[in-house]
Amino acid sequence: MIIMKNFVAILAIMLTVGCAKAPPNLTPAASLAFKGTQAVKALDVLRDTAIAANAQVPPLLSEDSTRKVVQYHQSAIKMLQAAPIGWAPAAKQALDELLNNLTEKDKALLSPYVVLVKTVIGEVTR
Repeated sequence: MIIMKNFVAILAIMLTVGCAKAPPNLTPAASLAFKGTQAVKALDVLRDTAIAANAQVPPLLSEDSTRKVVQYHQSAIKMLQAAPIGWAPAAKQALDELLNNLTEKDKALLSPYVVLVKTVIGEVTR
């Protein structure tokens, strides 16, 4: 059930990001903020998926892995706010490190969501 809901969320985000273009009359700063919001939405899906998977009985994701995902989410948001132009490479590298620090089971569950986040980051930073 959780996987199906998240598949729908991934599909919705991909369609939103693919179709969502910043309005042409935005200032450069507002355009950056618009793009950043798109990345935050994808980061939220990763975080929310981890929390929901951990809340299942029995948990589909360990508490330790869930904590790591939530900490990554917090760090990525802080990076985005602190450096609206240069945050993307660090966020992508941190995603790779996050996956490397998870168990194989947890990595298999979260890998599609990490790919989603990387795709969105790539799209909004073009």
